[in-house]
Amino acid sequence: MDIGLAVGGAFLSSALNVLFDRLAPKGDLLKMFQKHTNDFRILKKLRMTLLGLQAVLSDAENKQASNQSVSQWVDELRDAVDSAENLTEEINYEALRLKVEGQHQNLAEVSDLNLCLSDDFFLNIKEKLEDTIETLKDLQEQIGLLGLKEHFGSIKQEARTPSTSLVDDSDIFGRQTNIEELIDRLLSEDANGKKLTVVSIVGMGGVGKTTLSKVVYNDEKVKDHFDLKAWFCVSEAYDAFRITKGLLQEIGSFDLKVDDNLNQLQVKWKESLKGKKFLIVLDDVWNDNYNEWDDLRNLFVQGDIGSKIIVTTRKESVALMMANEQISLDNLSIEVSWSLFKRHAFENMDPMGHPELEEVGKQIAAKCKGLPLALKTLAGMLRSKSEVEGWKRILRSEIWELPHNNILPALMLSYNDLPAHLKRCFSYCAIFPKDYAFRKEQVIHLLVANGLILQEDRIIQDSGNQYFLELRSRSLFERVPNPSQGNIEKFLMHDLVNDLAQIASSKLCIRLEESQGSHMLEKGRHLSYSMESIDFEKLTPL
Repeated sequence: MDIGLAVGGAFLSSALNVLFDRLAPKGDLLKMFQKHTNDFRILKKLRMTLLGLQAVLSDAENKQASNQSVSQWVDELRDAVDSAENLTEEINYEALRLKVEGQHQNLAEVSDLNLCLSDDFFLNIKEKLEDTIETLKDLQEQIGLLGLKEHFGSIKQEARTPSTSLVDDSDIFGRQTNIEELIDRLLSEDANGKKLTVVSIVGMGGVGKTTLSKVVYNDEKVKDHFDLKAWFCVSEAYDAFRITKGLLQEIGSFDLKVDDNLNQLQVKWKESLKGKKFLIVLDDVWNDNYNEWDDLRNLFVQGDIGSKIIVTTRKESVALMMANEQISLDNLSIEVSWSLFKRHAFENMDPMGHPELEEVGKQIAAKCKGLPLALKTLAGMLRSKSEVEGWKRILRSEIWELPHNNILPALMLSYNDLPAHLKRCFSYCAIFPKDYAFRKEQVIHLLVANGLILQEDRIIQDSGNQYFLELRSRSLFERVPNPSQGNIEKFLMHDLVNDLAQIASSKLCIRLEESQGSHMLEKGRHLSYSMESIDFEKLTPL
């Protein structure tokens, strides 16, 4: 399962940060060891070793999907870091225990904890620390053999095939209202006489933003309305030179003589637009840097009144920054989902002649929760299968386990775009069961309690609110349309986004009601249990 190997480092990075905080030069942990000079040096050695490993962690996380040896290295590093974290927890617990017992015995307040921790305790901890450091040293020695390089910060990898404007109209289901709304906006003139209007289409990966844009881009009324049209897939990473060059190629005005000069390319592009009413589609935009957008927008000011730009994005921050108007795409209804699924799965056979396949097919379509990308992908897998058992196998399988599918890789782009602190928070959300509606405050409290909000933030609750809103703006959380409990606002994750969180958590978040045995608990760091269907046998392994 390569897709699973490509993530899972969020909690490892978080665990390292926790350790660095505890091993700080003036931290309480080192103060407790000052009486025992040798052990004090061991803690400093542990910290320095972890710093050396952290430097190559980003490179390792990006290489593990294609290199089994690196994958095993990361797993072993995670286990060793967990051991080190457990040891620091053990020390903190022992110190707290002695302090509480001293208070119960009416002893003077314990202000110098290193005088209270016994020699036997230190000896035991020392042996465990030495074993852990030896393991970490072994892993450090393998860095060169594995070809891991120092890199601070995440490395984003572009994984999407660039889109084109070609579309099959017979493949469009349930979007007629959106199509008509977008066409009306493109054909209307701005009441204030603005030369340029930007319309954004926002939604989660695979919901059909690009497809909607394609249909409208190729509409005959739209074609006749504009003097010039161009389509460009922006994706990652943002590059003004690449965008300008691509747009010039689209309108057939590219000149090899100026192909390496950004200034000349942009001057030529502006001249091409002068006095023309144009329609530009910028597909799959991720960059929400306002200054870069402002520079890019200057390329389009020469157009005539009524010129339009369509921007598709998963991020509300991009839509708010770039666009005057916004269209948000929701998932398809159950009925429309079945129509789309049937169109691809039964193209070469009559569903009425295969009632057993139709029954299973409707369950598979429902499993996709209205996501067009998932519906088309699973239907495509089944169009050549006429045996019902093959269909049932797909129904029983987790989507990420199915071969040759591009569903989770498409969603993975949203995960890869997250900064490190939000990756940790999103991964933690794997503790929520599918279809579980949660409150914003509930998520914030859990993140704070588990140390996933950056400690240096002055007002931790405000930071938690900002974290939640950022995940919401990236289409990873969706609002529950009609909350059952009054006016309380609730959210949930699409099933496939929930699957993505599970993979990202790398089995460190366990939902006990779904656990398939005690082996699932071996590496678990966070545990949840739904009280809706209590089964006390599930608690036995604990």
